[in-house]
Amino acid sequence: MIKRRFTISLALALALSLPLASSHAAGGSVENATFTSAISGNAPTDYRQQFSNDTPVVYFYGELLDLKGQTVRHRWSLEGKQMQVVPIKVTKVRQPAWSKLAMQPEWTGNWTVEVVDKGGNVLSRSNFAYNPN
Repeated sequence: MIKRRFTISLALALALSLPLASSHAAGGSVENATFTSAISGNAPTDYRQQFSNDTPVVYFYGELLDLKGQTVRHRWSLEGKQMQVVPIKVTKVRQPAWSKLAMQPEWTGNWTVEVVDKGGNVLSRSNFAYNPN
């Protein structure tokens, strides 16, 4: 009887721990997400939400947490139209990551960059404006 209770308790404990382990593995987040005009020493040189349309390149920067072993994507969109997708291989538990987009003067409007995990989940969504001079 004691052996059977132990076996049932052990099986229950293992069953309850599995969802927690798999949800943690599928988790992950993005911290310190920002847009910048340049990257220096693996960090943004400024923090911006607006750029004039004579800005040649816009960078999106964020720290990827608990996504080691995945390839995440930076999905750049202008007014809801996808313009670029950049895959980023995550090799560390906490990894700075960025992508850039060479801008065109006519691409004015509201931009969104989403960080998407391997399962298609949006981990982060950030916006910036690209305005005429």
